[in-house]
Amino acid sequence: MGALIFNQASIYHLQQLEYQFRRRFGERYRLSEESSRMELITKSSQSSDIIIQKYFRKFAHELEPELIKELVSRGVVPPKLWN
Repeated sequence: MGALIFNQASIYHLQQLEYQFRRRFGERYRLSEESSRMELITKSSQSSDIIIQKYFRKFAHELEPELIKELVSRGVVPPKLWN
């Protein structure tokens, strides 16, 4: 499996999402590391926190359809989020 390539807008929203996780929960994610990015995406997709969900939806809105399929196939996010 190759590294996932995000567009500029989705990277911006991913940075905002990481900032919110750090601010609200004290958890840091290294966006330069793919495993850390995937963990952030997984945790934010499963979070019940309203603010985290808001930022996750902004991030998800910027994703290309092919990237969404890849995230689902890797098990990073559940398919029910995209239906």
